[in-house]
Amino acid sequence: MKNVKLHLSAACMALFMLVSCSGGAAKKLAKTWTVSNIQTATALPDSVTSKMLAGSEMAFTGDGNYNVTGGIGADQGTYTVDKDAKNLSTTSTAGKENAVYTIEKLTDDELVLKNQGNTITCTAKK
Repeated sequence: MKNVKLHLSAACMALFMLVSCSGGAAKKLAKTWTVSNIQTATALPDSVTSKMLAGSEMAFTGDGNYNVTGGIGADQGTYTVDKDAKNLSTTSTAGKENAVYTIEKLTDDELVLKNQGNTITCTAKK
């Protein structure tokens, strides 16, 4: 019985840590981000990259919604972060393609996402 309680306690702690980690990532993500750099799999002229960056923002809310505006295009929908906080999945409600991004970096001030050879770097909007 003592071993069962010990294992149950360990399992509860592991579950709590798992939920806390992904919850922490979602909490860090829930803000407005300014797109500061875009690296594409195919080289683009600087003029095109500048137009894509112009006014581009990605906003994620605490209730799982997102909104994208600016030169990178407009989109909105819902998002989820996986339990390991390694992947961000978006489901568009604006008719755009759903996507899965690898979260390369997520801090209070910086977000780096990768998808199909493209890298999007964002800074937290103050």
